[in-house]
Amino acid sequence: MAVMAKYDELPVPRGTSRRWEVLMSDEDALPRAASEDRRTARDVRAEHRVLSSFRESDLAAIPLLPEGARLARRRQYLDLHDPARAAFVAEGDEAVEPGQHVVAKDEVSEELWEGLDRACDAVLGRGSLRRLRPAV
Repeated sequence: MAVMAKYDELPVPRGTSRRWEVLMSDEDALPRAASEDRRTARDVRAEHRVLSSFRESDLAAIPLLPEGARLARRRQYLDLHDPARAAFVAEGDEAVEPGQHVVAKDEVSEELWEGLDRACDAVLGRGSLRRLRPAV
């Protein structure tokens, strides 16, 4: 009786082979459903001190990523649960955990993004680096 080698022990064949093809999905290229009802910062305002200084209209303009959404590599995000982390760049292997509230920079205006960054600094009691930089 012949013993078969395990998948990871087989030699990789030369040339192209559909058997060894790896497919990667670019979820950002897929259109979102127009009827998709996404939560906004207004829905979670009471849970985050970072959002306390924002107007209702501004909070409605800050969409939250849905649970399970994968964060795109090299894009900026802000986790409302972790103001110390403030704006961070995703490595591409992260996903929004249940109960986590994450904002994508490319889904809000520059003004709102800077406001969120300043609000994180204010919650932590530290001065904003933007105010410390000399005006050009």
